[in-house]
Amino acid sequence: MDRPQGQTRIAMRELLYNEHCLIQTAAMHAALEMLPTFPENKSLTIVDYGCGQGVNAIEPMEKILSSLPNGAIASLVFEDTPWNDWPTLVETIYNKMHTISQPGRNIQLFLNLVPVGFYDHVVPKKAADVGLCWSSLNYLKVQPNLNLDPSAPPSEFIAARRKAFATAAHQDLIEFLKFRASEIREGGTFVAAVGGQKPDSNTRPTNTGMAPLQAAMLKLVRMGRLTATELAQFALFPSHERTPEELQNALAIPEVADLWEVETVEPKLIVHPAWETYQKTLNMSGQNDVKQKEALKNYAQASLQNLVSSSGWFWLEVLKKSRGSHWIGGQDLLEELTRVAVQEWVENFENMKVEIWYTYLRLKRKGANA
Repeated sequence: MDRPQGQTRIAMRELLYNEHCLIQTAAMHAALEMLPTFPENKSLTIVDYGCGQGVNAIEPMEKILSSLPNGAIASLVFEDTPWNDWPTLVETIYNKMHTISQPGRNIQLFLNLVPVGFYDHVVPKKAADVGLCWSSLNYLKVQPNLNLDPSAPPSEFIAARRKAFATAAHQDLIEFLKFRASEIREGGTFVAAVGGQKPDSNTRPTNTGMAPLQAAMLKLVRMGRLTATELAQFALFPSHERTPEELQNALAIPEVADLWEVETVEPKLIVHPAWETYQKTLNMSGQNDVKQKEALKNYAQASLQNLVSSSGWFWLEVLKKSRGSHWIGGQDLLEELTRVAVQEWVENFENMKVEIWYTYLRLKRKGANA
């Protein structure tokens, strides 16, 4: 499927993201207490912006639906890009219908799948009561232009990338919030968990677990499996991990502040659930080196599969552009990359704790016109 000119193609890897998005699920769980309730509403519309394969969309919707009175009518809208894995989303919804439908409460449900990017209109004006967004606001509308010099020092490249992507992300967030203000009714609520960087007041950084993966990529370059140019293109993944201060700056822009009342902007450090499992296994294994090494491999595997399932689609696009659209070695290369990265993790990153700063937003739609 062709994309509109300039639009970023966002698509989690088919069949894999639901299985491996453990830290994104943990981040969603940390926001459940922020969700609004509607004990008096006879009808309700909830929109999940960037629903992906659906595993993190269902539980928040169920929690909100549980607050409705018996016999209410609810419309659930699942939005993502046209390139999303829609068959897996449909299967996820189907498998959860026994709980989504609130058995015994006579809730009438109407489901809508909307294959457009969220930097656009998703539902009609003032149609939604609640907007939700879980771990997807970091994706950019378009990939910023950045001239690459593979021989440049890494620090120079990182600084140039962050500057270009931060500027784009700021404008994207303003645009996103204006679109949502046109769709969410006055008094309605928008709740989001935004993965990003630490607040300025904290010294503990986000650690996504990328270091072993980057080491593995460099190893594949030395092996001739990747080129330096391809590796540099990998770094242009169309995403920006904002700080809480960057989010607050966008919310303070008059054209946004006129639309939204800020109820919550709260950073939280979310630990990958596989780390907790790893620590428990270590405590139970005693001095058994074999069990400890197996536990480390399992932890590394879980962390890396999350990264590959959420970013691998982009790396494969880079490789097809470099090697030709008919190149078919992508799946094998990603599997090799993961194997090498697990080995790097076990040998060189044994005590690395994967934890990501999330900023939690709860916004209330003001009475101004969008």
